[in-house]
Formats: sequence, structure tokens, C-alpha cells
Amino acid sequence: MRKYFGGLVLALVAIAVMAPSSALATHSNGQGPNKDFRNGTHKGFCPTPFGSFPCQVHVNGQGFSATGSGVPAQGHWFINIFPGGFLGLDLVALEGDVTCLQAIGNSVWERLLITQSNTTLAPPGLTIIDRAVDNGEGANDPEDASTGFLAPPGNTCPPLPISVTPIEQGNITVHDGI
Repeated sequence: MRKYFGGLVLALVAIAVMAPSSALATHSNGQGPNKDFRNGTHKGFCPTPFGSFPCQVHVNGQGFSATGSGVPAQGHWFINIFPGGFLGLDLVALEGDVTCLQAIGNSVWERLLITQSNTTLAPPGLTIIDRAVDNGEGANDPEDASTGFLAPPGNTCPPLPISVTPIEQGNITVHDGI
């Protein structure tokens, strides 16, 4: 009897693992929620007007646009840039709200409103236009990539052909909710 019970449990586990789930979040169309989103934290290099510096970036945002414009959106983000004493700064800490988020396939474009800053070089009210690419999580997948730049106030995030650079560490998850 034990042998049959063990076989039944093993078969049920195998079926549960192989059964598709409609709640999976992927950057492919068809599965997951019907909204666009970007989640994740990564380390790499952030471009600034003074050159690229090591940084840590975190974005957790969602776009709810039925028209694909990226607005309305919600979420929070932060960026820590480590300029190593350049201009007397050891840390540039920026954070704020996601005001626009538009995903197309495995790419996402965001407009990030700066609400808190420790430098007058990037004051509250300015924005960051950002693009990120989710290249998967497998050992043979290329690194995810991202870049962003300081921009005037606004709430649009058109899919501009912004070049991205590979991240050094971490993961970016993008979902195109169509």
C-alpha cells in the first residue's frame, strides 16, 4: 500500500509542476496580468553629465494604459550613484515616483519623477527617462540591460531607440500586459 501511495504522491507532484499556470509573470504576451510592469534591482554604471559612475538602481512600477501610452502609471524607484568623491560627492541618492511606464515585448520605457534628492545637480521636479531590457534569467541568456538620462518635467515615455548597457549584477523583470 505504501508503494502505491508514494507513487500517487509522486505523480501528483509531477502533474502540478508540469501544469501551466495563468498567473505566471513573463515578458512574453499572453500570460500574467493585463498591465505592463517592471520590477527589480541591479548594479551597473549610470551615465551622468560628468561621465558614468557605479550605481544601484531599483524600480518597482506598473503601467495601466489601455492605449499603450504608459499613462497612468504608479510605483516607486531609487537610484544610488557612487561618484567616488567627484565634485565632493561620495553618494548621489535620488528617489521618486513612476509617472509613465510602457512595455513592448521584453523592453520597457519609464519616466521617473525625482521627489527626493541629496544634490542640486538633480533637483526634485526633474525626471529620468529610462529604458530597460529583460533578457531572461537562464545561465545562457545575455545580461539584462538598462540606461537612463536626466530630463525636464513630463509624464510621457515614448519607446525611443535609447541604447542600453548590460547590468553588472541583479535582475530586471519586464512584463508586457498588452
